[in-house]
Amino acid sequence: APKAVEAPEKIFDSVRAAKNFGIDFIIFGGMTLKPGRQKDYFFNALSELYPDLLINYDVIYNDDNWGNASDEYYTHVNSIFLEVARQFRMPIRIPSSIYKGTMDENSFAVVLLDQLHYLHKIRGYESPYGYASFELSKVKEPLRELRENLRTIKGVGKTTEKILKEIIDWGHSTFYEKMLYYR
Repeated sequence: APKAVEAPEKIFDSVRAAKNFGIDFIIFGGMTLKPGRQKDYFFNALSELYPDLLINYDVIYNDDNWGNASDEYYTHVNSIFLEVARQFRMPIRIPSSIYKGTMDENSFAVVLLDQLHYLHKIRGYESPYGYASFELSKVKEPLRELRENLRTIKGVGKTTEKILKEIIDWGHSTFYEKMLYYR
């Protein structure tokens, strides 16, 4: 198993500073190092500044054409971030109140489902929301008009239907808001 390169105290200090500064949310993601110029540049800088970390990064960023780190590493770093964000009650995506009213209801639902997809994936859960979001993005009729037939949209099952009805009826999703803060 590759040794984690992150320093949990740096994640803790960053989230604490963001919270103290009044930041509304943090969008966290793992770094990618695509083979070629990007990876070469990073590894050259790393060898000059932190040569003792080279072997760790070489193991973590090994054999992925898209530049992703190992799943094990992302899972580990994400779990640290999620715990720290929970401690500080820092949302890990954009609270819907920030973008509510800036787009039509269908677009709002698409964005919210896409964010739910991310919130599930960062926790290592399977997610139906990305597919539902994509399929909903192709729907031309206003969501309200489809309220009683939401399950006819590809990818919309019982849970997604409940979320969409809440968006139609109340303009938000309590499930989404809870997922911003909790594991």
